[in-house]
Amino acid sequence: MKKAYARRGVTPEFQAERFVLNPQAHTLTCPRGQRWVYQQAQHDRAGVRQHVYGARAADCRAWASRPQCCPTRQQGRTIARTENSPEVAVFLEKMQTPEAQKICRERARVAEFTHAWLKAKIGLRQFRVRGLNKVLCETLWAALTYNLQQWFRIVWRPQQFTAPA
Repeated sequence: MKKAYARRGVTPEFQAERFVLNPQAHTLTCPRGQRWVYQQAQHDRAGVRQHVYGARAADCRAWASRPQCCPTRQQGRTIARTENSPEVAVFLEKMQTPEAQKICRERARVAEFTHAWLKAKIGLRQFRVRGLNKVLCETLWAALTYNLQQWFRIVWRPQQFTAPA
């Protein structure tokens, strides 16, 4: 994130972390004391909401230190603050525990290769059908194909190549 600020020419004292949130007034206060108003809420993905705050263009143009805050913009700058839903916040907190991290490591060993194989070998990146029943059928065919491939690799092939006694 800091690289993105540097690429745009925003100095460290005007990065988003330096802005103070006032949840009661629903405003942000910039490091020079200017209040930014709430503009909109955006839903990027499930369980995550971004609240966008912005400065008025007239306020930014009149300020002498504008090149350090918003050097590439002619209009006022905006900042988005990310807020997780309560369910996502509980999940993220739970995932910080050692037990949950152990479960994730075990899942990575067991399931991630299978998912990668289904995507790479079968091309199961997007379903080719519509409807829950049809999607379930396509998923079952993919799982059956994977299981048969594994059976061939582990059980059937070694017996095929052994010499008869």
